[in-house]
Amino acid sequence: MSVDQPEVVAATERLRAETSVPGLLGTAARTFVELLDAPACTISRVIGDLLVDLIQHRQTGNQDRLGHGYLMSDYPLTRAVIEEREPQTVFLDDPTADPAEAALLRELGFGSLLMAAIEVRDGAWGLIEVYGEEGRQFNDEEVGLVRGLAAEVGELLTRLEQPSQ
Repeated sequence: MSVDQPEVVAATERLRAETSVPGLLGTAARTFVELLDAPACTISRVIGDLLVDLIQHRQTGNQDRLGHGYLMSDYPLTRAVIEEREPQTVFLDDPTADPAEAALLRELGFGSLLMAAIEVRDGAWGLIEVYGEEGRQFNDEEVGLVRGLAAEVGELLTRLEQPSQ
C-alpha cells in the first residue's frame, strides 16, 4: 500500500473543514477507510478505563457496535496504546498476537488491527481502530499515516472543544 502525498493533503483539508466534533470524527473514520483501503474504522472515546464506540465507518454493512463499551483493563495492548500514545498493530497470523485483541478481531470478523490514540493537551481523548481483512498486515508507512492523521484529529478536537471567547 502506498498513499500519495496529494491524497494525504486532501484528507487533511477535509478534516480541517469540519466545524463540529461529530463531523470531524465521521470524516476521520471515512478517511482512514479510504486511505488505507480498509474494511472498517471505529473511533472510540476514552472515559476512565472505558472505551465507548462513537463512530464507525464500514465499506459495506451496518455500523453495529456504536455505543458499545470496552474495559481497557481487559485489553492490555489497547491500554498501552492509550497510556504510551504509541500505535500498535495486531495480526491474527502472528503467534505472539495479544490473545484478548485476537479474540475480539475474530469475533468482529477481521484479520488485523491498527490502533492509535487521539491525543489532546491533557491526555488521550480517544482511540482510532482501523481494521484489515484476513491476511492483511499493516506496514510502517500505514502506521505512520495513521499516527500523523490522529495527531491532526487531536489538534482539531482541541480547537472544536474550546469554549467560544
